[in-house]
Amino acid sequence: MGRPAIALFLAAALALSGCGARRQADAPAPAPGDGARRVILVVGDGVGLAQWSELRLASDDPLSVTRLPVLGLVDTRCACERVTESAAAATAYATGRRTSYRFVAMAPDSTPLRTVLEAAEARGLATGLVTTTQIVDATPAAFAAHALSRYQRYDIARQMAGREIEVLMGGGRSAFTRRPDGADLLAEMATRYTVVTTVEAFRALDARKSERLVGLFADSTIFPGTEVRPTLPEMAATALAVLDRDPDGFFLLLEQEDTDDAHHQNVPLDGTLPGLRELDRTIAVALDYQERRPETLVVVTGDHETGGLTLFYQDGSLEARYTTGNHSATMVPLFAGGPGSERFGGWLGNETVGRLLFDAVGEPAEMARR
Repeated sequence: MGRPAIALFLAAALALSGCGARRQADAPAPAPGDGARRVILVVGDGVGLAQWSELRLASDDPLSVTRLPVLGLVDTRCACERVTESAAAATAYATGRRTSYRFVAMAPDSTPLRTVLEAAEARGLATGLVTTTQIVDATPAAFAAHALSRYQRYDIARQMAGREIEVLMGGGRSAFTRRPDGADLLAEMATRYTVVTTVEAFRALDARKSERLVGLFADSTIFPGTEVRPTLPEMAATALAVLDRDPDGFFLLLEQEDTDDAHHQNVPLDGTLPGLRELDRTIAVALDYQERRPETLVVVTGDHETGGLTLFYQDGSLEARYTTGNHSATMVPLFAGGPGSERFGGWLGNETVGRLLFDAVGEPAEMARR
């Protein structure tokens, strides 16, 4: 990491501790452009600078994320508070607008907001959502649905099932199959999609022959039971194989949620490292794809920091201390590479990141403000 990057992170650590920190000016909105033909957004849920430091200090080999040349820092606040939660945070990335707690792609005045996934679909791009938690959870939901509460999971599932999203993978099967209205959305989707519900069926797939894929591997969440789901790198590689079939390009969200759950529970470092390592291996999959398809933009960030994590050495070993079981106001790092990635450097508001994603799929940034 070069001196400018080190200085940037040190400035963040010194200047931003708690809610009273002075807000930095957001980067200006990008001018409309042709955008990248392929966009991969990787979200490490709850992953801030301390979590990346934790992984780096525990790793002998260089991290995959260090292959991304552009570094930024993201102010994660929402419209109503300086400490955000996942639905509001994801909405900022998905729509280019900050919103209120628990809102999913809805403005604070309860009007729906256009998402970058919808913009990608309108431009003829393929789309995909992949997560290690429920597919109807806050982060993927904010890109594909509109709801006044992230907990309206049956409604979110119906909206997802009604869209033409080429790849959906995660948990949350019961929101599609055990519904109050008696509908079996997964059975309906099986007429249009290749559907898998077990790791064995997933690994037997020839993804290159699937135009649309749904993988729902548990009735609810899939943390910490990693044995019930494919790894996130496996799901990422398969999603990319499916989406690569579209010559027009795609928008793909890859979310590692275990990192958030583990830090909410304030588990010791040994319990948080597996999710962080899986996140970094997923980034390697995205970057290997980018090497084959140089027109691919890869953006990696967190939606917020979880746990208020502090790292220190005691008696020769790395130790962790948590200051909260919830989210903190600490900024999160952003890493990017590929066409247009230079716009993601510096100090950014999370809503500015969303507007940059709109531009990346070729949509004028102003559209994100509607």
